[in-house]
Amino acid sequence: MLSVSSEHPPCSQSDYTPAVVICKIVCITTRDKSGKYNGDMELRQIRSFLSIAETLHFGRSAKLIHLSQPALSLQIRALEEEVGVKLFERDRRKTTLTAAGLAFRVDATAAVANLEQAVRSARLAADGRLGLLRIGFVSTAGNEIVPDLVRGFRESNPRVEFSLRNILTIEQIQMLDTGFLDIGFLRLPIGEHPELEVVGIHREPFVVVLPRSHVLAKRKKVRLHELLGQDFVMYERAYAPGFHDLLFGMLGDAGVVPNIAQTAGQMPTLISLVDAGMGISILPASTVRHSVASVTACEIADPVPMSEIGIAINRRNRTAIIDNFMSYSMGKPRLAGESAPAKRG
Repeated sequence: MLSVSSEHPPCSQSDYTPAVVICKIVCITTRDKSGKYNGDMELRQIRSFLSIAETLHFGRSAKLIHLSQPALSLQIRALEEEVGVKLFERDRRKTTLTAAGLAFRVDATAAVANLEQAVRSARLAADGRLGLLRIGFVSTAGNEIVPDLVRGFRESNPRVEFSLRNILTIEQIQMLDTGFLDIGFLRLPIGEHPELEVVGIHREPFVVVLPRSHVLAKRKKVRLHELLGQDFVMYERAYAPGFHDLLFGMLGDAGVVPNIAQTAGQMPTLISLVDAGMGISILPASTVRHSVASVTACEIADPVPMSEIGIAINRRNRTAIIDNFMSYSMGKPRLAGESAPAKRG
């Protein structure tokens, strides 16, 4: 409704109307030709209702929500028309809630609270602080990396949930490519996978793992050529081709062609095989630290590459929550002796 009043009435002694007028907009609402309110219920109407239900005073609520009292009255009238019942009893002395108003207040309060929660959730999700992260990891990462990262990230992002699975490197690559995994902690190198972004996140030395009864077990360091003629238990190439080829390259550079007695796809299994006397192995140092098997780890005296674990994501599957976790993982202080993360691929 628009009301217009002029400061002066039209002059009866002349043929003009004053050019300056003062216009006061009271309220604009959508109504049909009969004057009946025909819009849907609006959030502002419900908020206005809840304010009056709290103060039981139209004038006080109008000030609190920065609205003119006539406009507030029109909102409540429109709301009552939409609901189909009277929500307030009002006279010159007081305003009270009707029985219908009391009932409406209960559910309206819950509805507004739910909506406000929905807004907060949407904003958290947009900031990468709400949702589900599906993370795969190799066994070494499960011991050394993932638990610490998940605990720290959850402390500052308590509404993020995690699905954690111990998965072989080759399977992680496949699941990242098909979208069944969000983040992978896998053994490097992995070869050319242009669809993946891979960042080295953990480096540690390789060691020679021997049964405690082995002739070399009392040595602090061994040279790889001393392993010539030994039986080996090795990581199965099908599960991590790059990692397998790296180990064979290290031995080949020392003139050793390993006699493979058994292969396996899990580091703890390889250690158990060494403990059982089936052969020796070359593994990341942390695998022995976390084992209770009767084995010994000897440092490698030769200049050999480090064992590396990378964190990988699919470039086509980037979301706010994935980027948030990646940023947190990259910003975490490195272990002693580790270099800063380096991007691969």
